Amino acid sequence: MAAAGTGVVGAVAYGQTPMTEGTYDLYWIACDPARQRTGVGTALLGAMEDDLRRRGARLLRVETSGTPAYQPTRAFYGRFGYRETARLPDFYRPGDDLVIFTKRLGIG
Repeated sequence: MAAAGTGVVGAVAYGQTPMTEGTYDLYWIACDPARQRTGVGTALLGAMEDDLRRRGARLLRVETSGTPAYQPTRAFYGRFGYRETARLPDFYRPGDDLVIFTKRLGIG
């Protein structure tokens, strides 16, 4: 995503989950730190969800860290209807859980 005259201010990467029907993974979403809290992440998330609905996606999965530093990230997903559906303790390292969020995008 680029704003007029500013270059790239954010990006999102996602794809279909292998061996599933209509399930997709959000690999990462990133925003220029100077542009955080300006709607860039919200716009990227919305554009991705719109694209996935056009593709017939039914479920989107997001993985993130359970550390306090990632609380704003987890809150971001929660604001847009993503639910924490799994947590694997000590996944990344001791004290750093893998937190999985999901959101239903379509029927099925």
